[in-house]
Amino acid sequence: MRRYGPARALLLILGLAACQPAQQPVAGNEPLAQGRVPDPPTPPPAPGPNFGNGSAIAVPGIPDTNGLDDAQIDAMFDAAVARARPGESKRAICVGMQGLADGAVKDAPEATIRRLAELLRLPTFPASQCRADVYPFVTATKAEAILYTVKVESRDRRGVLTFWATAVFGNLGAYGMQFRLVREGGRWVPEPTGMSVVS
Repeated sequence: MRRYGPARALLLILGLAACQPAQQPVAGNEPLAQGRVPDPPTPPPAPGPNFGNGSAIAVPGIPDTNGLDDAQIDAMFDAAVARARPGESKRAICVGMQGLADGAVKDAPEATIRRLAELLRLPTFPASQCRADVYPFVTATKAEAILYTVKVESRDRRGVLTFWATAVFGNLGAYGMQFRLVREGGRWVPEPTGMSVVS
């Protein structure tokens, strides 16, 4: 391979910059006018809430929290927040929960919504007031949001809960992990089961 000094390399780059692109025929095999470069195609419209109403995230209502105390619910949502913090583009938080007896995600308990608003310092909404398209958003304002959900899957004979904690920040952006909620040192601790999802 032949090496060139800095001056020769600069001359070579400048010489290449003066070159014009080869002319290519346009659709219909018609030749281009001399010196005319075809216009690039226009990009497709950006998808997003401005092109539709998005998909529902949750149904309004109170989730099944029978047998759960506030400390358990807080520990489960802390696990969801640990999956992903709101990025700079996020202007709101949506929060949903699917309890053991629920058939769908519902609004998180009001105390949880208030707690996450204080913790993350962003306006926080029940999940039924949000929708999802390219990213989750608040239906009323179209503010880009991050969605936190907890889904209680099971409770064994000893009372140990298995749950999923998920953070969704886009249709191709979500982190979820399955946990067991165990009591250690007088507090509730989410223990990963080893199962997770990434989108």
